[in-house]
Amino acid sequence: MKNVRVLVLGGYGINCDVETGWAFEMAGADTVETVHINRVIEGDVSMDDYGIVVFPGGFSFGDHISSGRVLGIKIKMELGEKLAKFIADKKLVLGICNGFQVMVKMGLLPGGKISHAFNDQSVTLVHNDSNRYEDRWVTITKEVSNKSPFLKNIAVLPIAVRHGEGKFMANSEEINRLEKSGMVAFRYTTTDGNPTQEYPANPNGSINAIAAITNQAGTVLGMMPHPEVYISKTQHPHWTRENDLPEEGMGLQLFRNAVDYIKHL
Repeated sequence: MKNVRVLVLGGYGINCDVETGWAFEMAGADTVETVHINRVIEGDVSMDDYGIVVFPGGFSFGDHISSGRVLGIKIKMELGEKLAKFIADKKLVLGICNGFQVMVKMGLLPGGKISHAFNDQSVTLVHNDSNRYEDRWVTITKEVSNKSPFLKNIAVLPIAVRHGEGKFMANSEEINRLEKSGMVAFRYTTTDGNPTQEYPANPNGSINAIAAITNQAGTVLGMMPHPEVYISKTQHPHWTRENDLPEEGMGLQLFRNAVDYIKHL
């Protein structure tokens, strides 16, 4: 089995890198390193040395222009070819919240055909229908048609959201492509797993209740909710009241799936 090395990108207002790194450490990664994006651009650190690259949550470049836009352009211009090779090698890329916004703004998600990492931007994430920042817990449910290695052994997942621009939008043609290609990963649902457009269960008004998508290969996952916020029982808001909560937070399974996939790649 391979050693699993995780590269967590930091800098420029990214502020969820530490807890994201902890999640991968708890999931069994051999090495987790948080590196400023400039060190990767300048060649001090090579993505080739890692099996997983992570775009964590935060407020990159202060969300100027729109959330994720500036960092997305910077990465596509400076690291686009290297990132495309990384994906072609069947390695994993994860973007959470602002990281998801970065991915869609640079066209990495949903991307082109399986053999092409990038495409022109075809989906977006815009201001929540509530017109306010949403910072609370919701429920998401895995879409069974998505076969991404990130999603193994996950069904219904209580999870935190922390975003002001999380409404997933695209034209009807692109939404149909995502649905038919099995690229929807998670939907906002009621606690029993039924997709919903109703607020507050759907915190932002996302079309078709879409909370996360992957590329066609399933190796690139972008999601608005924060799985790294629920890696232990005591992070759940009801942990002192619900005796049946497992000691391990349910979000940890996503990180464990990623680590296990790279071990056997």
